[in-house]
Amino acid sequence: MILEILFNLIVFPGLLFQTLCGFLFEWLDRKMLARYQRRIGPRIFQPVADLIKLFSKENILPKGSNHTIAAALPLISLASVTTAGIYIPVAGFSPQSFAGDLIVVMFLMSVPTLAYYLSGVVSVGIYSLLGGGRSLLQFFSYEVPLIIALSGPAILANSWTILEILQAQKELGSFVVFQPIGFGLTVIGLIGKLKRDPLDIPKAKSEVVAGALTEYTGPNLAFWRLVMNVQAVLGIFLLINLFFGQISNITLLRVIIFIAVALVITILLSTLSAIFARLRIDQLAEVGWRVLVPIGLLQLVFVVLLRF
Repeated sequence: MILEILFNLIVFPGLLFQTLCGFLFEWLDRKMLARYQRRIGPRIFQPVADLIKLFSKENILPKGSNHTIAAALPLISLASVTTAGIYIPVAGFSPQSFAGDLIVVMFLMSVPTLAYYLSGVVSVGIYSLLGGGRSLLQFFSYEVPLIIALSGPAILANSWTILEILQAQKELGSFVVFQPIGFGLTVIGLIGKLKRDPLDIPKAKSEVVAGALTEYTGPNLAFWRLVMNVQAVLGIFLLINLFFGQISNITLLRVIIFIAVALVITILLSTLSAIFARLRIDQLAEVGWRVLVPIGLLQLVFVVLLRF
């Protein structure tokens, strides 16, 4: 029992599996963006090489920074997202599922955003403070529509357990058919969590250099990059489980379909990053509260009526 739990935590679907998927996501994302910009793009081992390079460098922070907290925040974030990943089924496999685990996953996936804000505070720099403040404002702009969107599949399946939502789609069909708006809002929320274009407001290079992580170097920065990659992969996995379901009972075919859908969503994220320009923070707040929230509530009303 203990060995099985350790295997789940460390190997699959734990840290090693999530890290490997994170490297593959970063490589494919960078490759796609390069192709859109008529560049060749990196080789498949480039994300690993970049991480090794960062780990070989020294952690440097400005005078007056809290080095201990600055080093602890990315580790806490990594622990949070990898823990969340244990409860997200991978091609129907979920060794640690429990009642209401969707709520826990939503909470754990929000921890890195709060830690990102604190990183800007403890590293003192003016750009870090600005980036951290922007990340918190962005958090409130996308998180409410995201929570509304993730509530739809739970209401339709009459369960807050991810595995039960997944299984409910065997009878009802893929929830993306009933909730295309919810799927779109979830994609927008994921882009906001990852701070990707067009919602890269907290780390806009032309305005705040690298946002809350401007003063970060070495292993601390490496861990933050790893957090973002793992969070992206887990967000994609969660999207698949909540909106596409388990299409086949044959294990091999189920795995192939799961990988194919994950690749399609990755390409979608890369395409959106390449197409759209960055929003201003006031534009995001206005769109979030005046457009996304009302649309999400209308979708939720439709789901409730559909359920009953």
